[in-house]
Amino acid sequence: MDMPDEACEQEAPHLREIVLFLSVHLDRAPGVLWPEYDNPAFGDPDDADGADGAFGVEGAGAGLAGGGVRPAQVDRFTTELASLTGLSVRLDRVETAGSGPGVGVDAVWTGQPGDREHLLIHQIAGAVTWQLTGTGESGRPESFQCRLLPGEVLYVPARWSRRCVGAPQARYAVISLCGAGG
Repeated sequence: MDMPDEACEQEAPHLREIVLFLSVHLDRAPGVLWPEYDNPAFGDPDDADGADGAFGVEGAGAGLAGGGVRPAQVDRFTTELASLTGLSVRLDRVETAGSGPGVGVDAVWTGQPGDREHLLIHQIAGAVTWQLTGTGESGRPESFQCRLLPGEVLYVPARWSRRCVGAPQARYAVISLCGAGG
């Protein structure tokens, strides 16, 4: 992922943060971004500012469920992130933690489709504890656990399994990243 410094400096602050974060973590290890700047594509659906056109809990369309996602801003964000990183970027889904499979005491481990995609999980509302397991750079099995709060972003490398624990009514967006060969 080679991105000219000039291109990064010209982008919106939230996008610049994510690109720099990915330049450190992509294909290496899981990580959490505590951004300084809000991403306008994801926000609290109960926030009256900018709520026009936000997906609601009902009728999100295209297989999406959950609130706090602004379609026009998501399209712009994924297009710009793809342009800057050379990756294929798409909003995979928006979920409410309490409604997904494997939530609770007997949470199920989930892998990425084909184990080729990297994920960015953007916490929209509430908090979710994420547990990840995979093979680290050393080739040994590793695990990673964190609690994401609204606005924070978790990077899940390809071939790592994940599960969320607890947090009914918490919402998060899953963004898939795939290299040119994937």
